[in-house]
Amino acid sequence: MRRPVFAVLTLWLASCSESATGPGLRAIDGARHAPLSIAGDDIHVLVFTSHECPIANAYAPTLAALHDAWRDQPRIRLYLLHVDPDLTADAALEHARAYDLPGTILLDPKHAAAAACGVTMTPEAVVLTAKGQLYRGRIDDQWRKLGSRAPAPSTRELGEAVGLALRGERFPEPHPPAVGCLLPDPNE
Repeated sequence: MRRPVFAVLTLWLASCSESATGPGLRAIDGARHAPLSIAGDDIHVLVFTSHECPIANAYAPTLAALHDAWRDQPRIRLYLLHVDPDLTADAALEHARAYDLPGTILLDPKHAAAAACGVTMTPEAVVLTAKGQLYRGRIDDQWRKLGSRAPAPSTRELGEAVGLALRGERFPEPHPPAVGCLLPDPNE
């Protein structure tokens, strides 16, 4: 059962340390970003990823195409959050270069942001605005289940969710669940 994510996000933001909400999560370039803190009418798109998940890696071209499509929308910020507990910034940078990953690459080794958003696997997408979480689910339906990849998607939920967010609307529930790899244990 899904908890009311906006309430969970609000409680998490109120109780987190400065490292999660102030300067935020560390990016691969060392800068800090606060992807869960949204100002004004900005839209933050978070895609949780793992360098070890083949499904997440297979979505690199799709994410690049979405990022290109949003280039003229300054309100939209794309963040890719690595959830691997042992992944260094240098290794994440190497992974980003190998797969030509777009957006701002962040490290979430303790799953603080993942837990706040209710994310359980990679790749899982979240669309946030100042009004709360508008979408959490799959990027599209190309992976219908583990081991079953269609040649092309027939639905593109993440792009649709962002389009709705631009119009101030929510994606209809229930959100289609992501298909991919379970989050690794953050304590390993």
